[in-house]
Amino acid sequence: MIAATVQRTVRERGLLSPGDHVLVGCSGGADSTALLHVLHRLRNELGVTLCAASIDHGLRPESAGEVRQVGELAASLGVPFVPGRVDVPTDGASLQARARALRYQALRDIAASQSASCIAVGHTRDDQAETVLSRLLRGSGVRGLSGIEARRADGVIRPLIDCRREEVRAYVVERGVPFVDDPSNHQRAFERVRIRHEVLPVLQSEDARIVEHLAELSDEAAELSAFLDEATPDLPPDGARTIAIETLSRLAPPLQIRWIRAWIARESGLTPSRRHMGELGRLLTGAGEVLLGSGWSVRRESDGLLLEYREHRRTRSHRS
Repeated sequence: MIAATVQRTVRERGLLSPGDHVLVGCSGGADSTALLHVLHRLRNELGVTLCAASIDHGLRPESAGEVRQVGELAASLGVPFVPGRVDVPTDGASLQARARALRYQALRDIAASQSASCIAVGHTRDDQAETVLSRLLRGSGVRGLSGIEARRADGVIRPLIDCRREEVRAYVVERGVPFVDDPSNHQRAFERVRIRHEVLPVLQSEDARIVEHLAELSDEAAELSAFLDEATPDLPPDGARTIAIETLSRLAPPLQIRWIRAWIARESGLTPSRRHMGELGRLLTGAGEVLLGSGWSVRRESDGLLLEYREHRRTRSHRS
């Protein structure tokens, strides 16, 4: 029963507090439909109130009807409903990423208009496993392997994060709650779809509990990442482009990496790759320079590291 799992997740992960007004983002798919339905069932036990929203991306002819269907479900539950619409540019790469960013912005706007304290979305344990695999393929470190956060700093929460997708789908099917299947979930052009339908089945043939194991890895990585964040000293004031080697040498190597990456990201907007971090680590003990791309570089200057921007720099990395 996913209701019991959601209750435990909310309690153990600290997702909600009595008195919270929760905006439930519902696309009409099985996961978010189950989320709306189960939170409605648990609302009195959790001490929360609900409102719902559904965003039409305008990418498929059926999407407007799907938003109406969510509105009908919300009405049947007595939950206030707000529809939304975004226009997603279809040119360029990463259509799904642009649609996701616009959807979250629309949900944040609706949450503000409804005085909602948080936004609940329907990611499951399977989504977590797929995210970890995707980030492994990109060479992510500990922070990336943390995967999907159960609660983000901006108030987005994921009460289904400990539920399996098949259990969530069974919940709505058994209760006859209407939902829709987004055809993009079957389009192999998207990396996540390939991971779901091609990569994970192969891994499951070797390890039937691979989804659980990847989700557990994510939780451990999140705990370690939080520990490292707590142990990492504060960055210098904004605009600091020179860092003393002595300051960094007092830190353990994992904290040096975390500190340097955070410093560069704040000052340049770039996130150094693992290769860059290896090269930057060598600057602590010898002369050299690392080109980060987009005109940014870090070079060793006597007893410090200097982060600088030069318009003419080519996008590549090397050491002197």
